[in-house]
Amino acid sequence: FNKEGFNSGNGTFSVDGKRFYFTRCKNNWKNKMICGIYLSNKGDDGAWSEPVALNEKINNPKYASTQPAASIESIKQNEVVYFVSDRPGGKGGLDIWFFIYDFKNKTYSEPKNAGSKINTTADEITPYYDQDNRTLYFSSNGWAGLGGLDVFKSYGEMKKFSPPENIGAPVNSTNDDLYYVEGKNKADGFFVSNRKGGAALKKNPTCCDDIYSFKRLQ
Repeated sequence: FNKEGFNSGNGTFSVDGKRFYFTRCKNNWKNKMICGIYLSNKGDDGAWSEPVALNEKINNPKYASTQPAASIESIKQNEVVYFVSDRPGGKGGLDIWFFIYDFKNKTYSEPKNAGSKINTTADEITPYYDQDNRTLYFSSNGWAGLGGLDVFKSYGEMKKFSPPENIGAPVNSTNDDLYYVEGKNKADGFFVSNRKGGAALKKNPTCCDDIYSFKRLQ
């Protein structure tokens, strides 16, 4: 999965665990970081295939395509992958988009914007989809929050979502809170934050991102 000269990260497994999406990023000639989404398949022998880049409808070479989050749509049971991009056609800044993989035809759809129930003129990033509860979690600095990037949740799929709900403290703080994910039992999970109390070393108290865990009390 790792390749010299690229930054690799933001991995997500398909719901059945047989497909692995991740991103490779590199600065272009304008020194802009461009990320593309890659896919590796798990074979019957348990080995992962050589990663391949998705097509240019998804990986527009002029814009970022990153932070994939895989799910299954409720009606046709095809794979839906939410991702983040600054491509034209969005609401502004970084938006959450999605594309569909048709299992029968083995084809990828044209990416679509997740819409104004999710995206604002600011940034929406780090999507995570709870397949069991049909809930999209994401971070935004465009919706009303406690400060910086906050984690929000919205029920639905693709372009049909309920109004975002701020999940509140203690996950959200007056600083940036992002990369929210839950464990399989829904009772615990992880997120990233630069809140005070982290490993700031000798820099300012909110300089750096740390990984935090949480556990639900009820």
